[in-house]
Amino acid sequence: MRLSSTADRLSGTARDTDAGRHGARTIGLQATLAAVVMSWLLVVPPAQGRMMLVPLDGRASAALPALALHGETRLVATGPIPGSLIVYGRRADLAARLLAHGILTVATPLGGCAPGIAA
Repeated sequence: MRLSSTADRLSGTARDTDAGRHGARTIGLQATLAAVVMSWLLVVPPAQGRMMLVPLDGRASAALPALALHGETRLVATGPIPGSLIVYGRRADLAARLLAHGILTVATPLGGCAPGIAA
């Protein structure tokens, strides 16, 4: 009788430990997912508004001004990353076309513009 009672207590402890590990793993996965979603929201440009255009190489940097000022897109300022520009426009008009030329379209940094430029 005593042996089965001890075995029951030990198996209950093992179940509790497994549940604790599973719960910690679940919380870790949820935290990771939240961090990924928040990071994505920080870089995805708005459908329309200010966004930063970042050239990925020298050739893209040279082509950026001519490619960026197309249609309704307007130059706002130079960006905080060398060679980047901040523009006001529609993501649908810019993102795919510029990516084909090695230029990323991302959300505007929190400051909105380069130093010394009014937002």
